Amino acid sequence: MPLAIVAVALPSACSAPQPVQRDAAHKTPGVAYVIPYGAVPEAELRRAALALADLTHRPVERLGARPLPPDTLSKHCRDGQPGTACPTPSYDASRLLDHTLRGLPDDAFRVVAVTTEPLDTPAHESLIGYARAGERAIVYSARAPGVYLTEAAHRRRVRHIVAHELGHTFSAGHCEKACVMADVVTVADLDHTTEHPCPRHRHAFAAGREMSIDGPGFRADVGAEQMRIGAWDPAVAALQDAVRLDPKNARHRTALGIALMSQGRLLAADDVLRDAALQAPGAPQPYYARAVMYAAGFDPYRASAHLEAGVMRDGDPVRAHRAAGILYQDLLDRPKAAIQHFEAHIRYGGRDPEVIARLVYLLSPTTLTITDPEVIIASWDPERGLMIARAGGR
Repeated sequence: MPLAIVAVALPSACSAPQPVQRDAAHKTPGVAYVIPYGAVPEAELRRAALALADLTHRPVERLGARPLPPDTLSKHCRDGQPGTACPTPSYDASRLLDHTLRGLPDDAFRVVAVTTEPLDTPAHESLIGYARAGERAIVYSARAPGVYLTEAAHRRRVRHIVAHELGHTFSAGHCEKACVMADVVTVADLDHTTEHPCPRHRHAFAAGREMSIDGPGFRADVGAEQMRIGAWDPAVAALQDAVRLDPKNARHRTALGIALMSQGRLLAADDVLRDAALQAPGAPQPYYARAVMYAAGFDPYRASAHLEAGVMRDGDPVRAHRAAGILYQDLLDRPKAAIQHFEAHIRYGGRDPEVIARLVYLLSPTTLTITDPEVIIASWDPERGLMIARAGGR
C-alpha cells in the first residue's frame, strides 16, 4: 500500500511585501484595484472601475495590463499534445485568481481582474466570474455580449457581476431569493435578476465595506489567503499583524503557528501554538497543529498525546476521528490506533468512503490495494478557522 508520507509544505520562494508603517489610531480603508489580463477594451475597464468604486466605497486605481499566464490555461488545454494549439482555449478561473493574489499592493482592499477570454474551472465548464470567501480578488470574463447593449445596460451587467463576486469575498453564499447573490447561468440572465442584495445578505455587504485593511480580521484573512497559495512569507507577516492587533485571539495565534510551521520555522511555530493552547485550553486546533508538526518528524513521540488531546476537545467527532485515523496510519505507522479512530468515525455516524476503504485494508490488507499515493496535508479553513488533516492524491 504505497502511502507517501508528506509533512508540512516547503516554503515558497515568494518574497514578503515591505511592511507599511501606519498610525495605530488611524484605520486605513485601503484601495480597490482593477487589473486587465490581455487586451481588455478601455470601456470595459471604466465600467469595472465605476462598479468597484460604487460597491466598495474606496478609491480605485488601475494596474498595468498583464499577459495571461500559460499555466492558467484550462486543464483540457494543459493536457493536450505538446506543440499543438488548444482547439477551444479557455482559462482556469481558480488558477488566474491565485496568480492575481500573488504580490498584490500592500494597501489592496479588493482587486477586480478582467479578461476577455472564457473562464472555467475543473468543476464548471463555463463561468462568468469567480471569487472565494474571505479573499481579496475576483476575476470575471468581459466577453462580447453578442447583442447590442446600451452603455447603461452594459454598466448594469458589469456592476451585477462585480457585486455578486464581491459578495462571495464578503462570505455571502448563493441565494434563492430576489438577490444579487442569486446564481445565474448566462450573462443574459443578469438582465432578469436584481442587482441588490436581499435583507439577509445586506448585512454581509455592509460589514464587508466597513472593513479596514488595518483590522485584525482583515489581516487574518490575508494570512489565510496567502497560506492557501503557498506564499508563506506574506502569510506570516499578515498573521503577525493579526496577533499584534488582537493578542487574545487564539484562532489568529493558531493560524500564525501553522504559517510558521509551513515556512519551516518549527521552533517558533511550537512556541506560538503552545501559547494558543494556553489562551484557549478547550480549543482543539492548537493540539491538531502540533500533532501534525510532531508527526511529520519534528518530534514523532509527542504527536500521539497532542492528537488525542485535540480529538477530546473537538466538537465534531466524525471529522476528528477521521483526521486522527489518517495521521496514525500514514504518519505514525500505528495501524491499531488508526483502526480505533476509523471505527469511532463510523460509530458517530460518519460514512466517509475513504475511511471505510482504509478500515477494510487495515482489517484485511489482502482485500484492497491502493495504488495512488496519499498525501497528508495541514490546512486552515478560513470560514471555520480549523486545523484539519486530510488525504488526497498528489
